[in-house]
Amino acid sequence: MISSQSAERLGYPTQKPEALLERILKASSNEGDTVLDAYCGCGTTIAVAQRLNRKWIGIDITYQSISLILKRLQDKYPETWPQIEANIKLDGVPRDIESARALANRRDDKTRKEFEKWAVLTYSNNQARINDKKGADGGIDGVAYFLLDKDTNGKAVFQVKSGGANRATLATLNSDRQREKAEFGILISMDPPTKAMRNQIQAAGKFKHPLLEREDDRLQIVTIDDLLAGAQMDLPMARKDAVKSAKAEGSAQFRLI
Repeated sequence: MISSQSAERLGYPTQKPEALLERILKASSNEGDTVLDAYCGCGTTIAVAQRLNRKWIGIDITYQSISLILKRLQDKYPETWPQIEANIKLDGVPRDIESARALANRRDDKTRKEFEKWAVLTYSNNQARINDKKGADGGIDGVAYFLLDKDTNGKAVFQVKSGGANRATLATLNSDRQREKAEFGILISMDPPTKAMRNQIQAAGKFKHPLLEREDDRLQIVTIDDLLAGAQMDLPMARKDAVKSAKAEGSAQFRLI
C-alpha cells in the first residue's frame, strides 16, 4: 500500500507504489524497450518506465486519466516538459471541430461526459478539478482555484455545452456561480456567443482582484474552436497546486494513446 503521507500519492483509487512497478519493469525489460500498460490509470507504470529509460505506451478509457498523467509528467520535469510534450503522441482525443462534435454527440452518457472532461481539463491546462458527483451536478462540470491573497482562495466554475447555448444558459451559470460563491463562471461552448449572450456577460459585471491592477468579466465564454486553437485559462494568480502532484525523476521517449 502507498502511505497516506507518501509524496507520490495522487488520490487515485487503484494507484500502485512506484517501487512495485520498478521491481516488475527491471525484472521484465531492458533500457530502450517499450512498456505497454493497457489500463494506465494515474500513470504509475508510465512514470516508472520514464525514470528507468524505457519507452512506453499507456491506454485508458477516460480522458481524466490521460490528463492526470500529462500533469504528472509536467510537474516532475518542468524544465524539460516542452521537449517531453513534443514527443508524446496522443490518439483518441479531439484534434478538430469534427472530432470534438463526434465525442460530444455520442449516445451513451458516460462517453459524452468525456467531452466535458476533455474541454475543462484542456482549457485549464489540467489544473481544474472535475465534478464527479453522481446524479445532478448542479450545473458545474469543473472547478479551478486562484489566490485572492496568501491565505484565501478564489474560485472559477465551469460549464460545458455541446450545443444550444444561449443567453439563458449564461444567466443560469451566473446563478450557479453565485450559489457556489465563485468569482468566475466560465462557459465552454460548441457555439459562438450571440449578441444577447455578450450582453449577459456585460450585465454580470467585472471582478477586480484585490492585489492586482486587473479586472476580468465574471462570466466568460470560450468556444471549442478557441480551445482547439490553443486558448487556455487565464485566472489572476491561478493556483497550479490544486490538483495533487507526485514526485519522480528521469527521462524517456513517450507515446500516449
